[in-house]
Amino acid sequence: MDPLVRRDSAVIWHPATHFDDLEVVPPVAIARAEGAWLYDTDGRRILDAISSWWTSVHGHCHPQLVAAITEQVARLDHVMFAGFTHEPAVALAETLLARAPGDYARVFYADSGSDAVEIALKLAAQHHRAHGRTRTRFAALTNGYHGETLGALGVCGSEAYRRPFAALVKDAIMLPAPARPFHTHEDLVGDAGTADAEAAIGLLERHQHELAAVVLEPLVQCAGKMAMTGVGYLRRVVEAAQALGIHVIADEIAVGLGRTGRIFASAWADVSPDMLCIGKGLSGGALPLSAVLVRRGFDGAFRGPPERAFAHSHTYSGNPIACAAGLASMTLLRETMTHLPDRVAALARARMRVAQGRACISAHRQCGTIVAFDLVDRHHRVSDQRIGLALRRAALAQAVHLRPLGDTLYWMLPLAADDDIVDHLADITGRVLDEVLG
Repeated sequence: MDPLVRRDSAVIWHPATHFDDLEVVPPVAIARAEGAWLYDTDGRRILDAISSWWTSVHGHCHPQLVAAITEQVARLDHVMFAGFTHEPAVALAETLLARAPGDYARVFYADSGSDAVEIALKLAAQHHRAHGRTRTRFAALTNGYHGETLGALGVCGSEAYRRPFAALVKDAIMLPAPARPFHTHEDLVGDAGTADAEAAIGLLERHQHELAAVVLEPLVQCAGKMAMTGVGYLRRVVEAAQALGIHVIADEIAVGLGRTGRIFASAWADVSPDMLCIGKGLSGGALPLSAVLVRRGFDGAFRGPPERAFAHSHTYSGNPIACAAGLASMTLLRETMTHLPDRVAALARARMRVAQGRACISAHRQCGTIVAFDLVDRHHRVSDQRIGLALRRAALAQAVHLRPLGDTLYWMLPLAADDDIVDHLADITGRVLDEVLG
């Protein structure tokens, strides 16, 4: 056993990890990273096929990100953001607002995606209260995921996350959401909505008097096994909610910043949610950073007497180093977007190649650079039905980092991953599927 892994086992509690699973798939000791690759302490190169939980938008240790961080940390490491400001935070906010799909005017910084969702929920409820409306409930989509702090967990549509803490959270109104197989770009943009949209709108109308906001992930429910809900569904639910005076919170923490083929996923439906939450790749994957973009005029409800102020803060809100990384990342993203259609096409070809002739793949789909395969264990080769764990173990043996969501295997490479990397990933994925599921 690697000495670092031995030390780790004595002191570390890993997230989203069963202790017993560590006996099957021990942590991998990583010494450095570059581009799409991780390097362990023995020098072995491992393809990071899920961008380290969807954060590494441009690949690890990108020279422009490293330079921006290094320059900033030597100038200003941190200053509290209550009563002070600095160039990186202002410049990043200006950049985000200029590229957002609608008329947004304010940016509230936080540390993680869950933090951003908490902020948006609280802003929505307080906005209604300022106008004399007692709307204190939220609506969310079945199968959705928005983080694991208590407020965010309350709007989580996955029982696996909510159940252990159900007594601690406030129940949300769950709206039905479709899961669509978007095989082509035309499938994505041509979607006109489904009966699920009608049912969701009916629930919004029925509970209009008590709903402060509806929160949803545009197009793809990432933690929900990469279920794809569609442009038409998004458009219809957002427009209906806003017509009813229900605020719309778009959780673009996983799907934003180019993942769907556009900088913001909401842009596909030509809608402007009242609040846009972004995180994960906002700093390029280098540092914790998230933000809530707020539509113009929304802040009017928080002006006036001191008690109308928004009483919410984070110690590292607007951290200069993180914001400098975010600004560099947004510059890179602008350059990356011009080549993204080619990357999407390469992933589509690779997806079809993996799916061709494999009975263990029951369905597959793609939205931008997000690729997913639904799997079946026809021969019951995985005795405890832990398909995801078995696949992760087999992939690591082939020097590829995959972390399936149960029986759904997905790819989420850095946006600039070239054809050789995509082809390599497809080859190893096929080999692993054949080995584990036959």
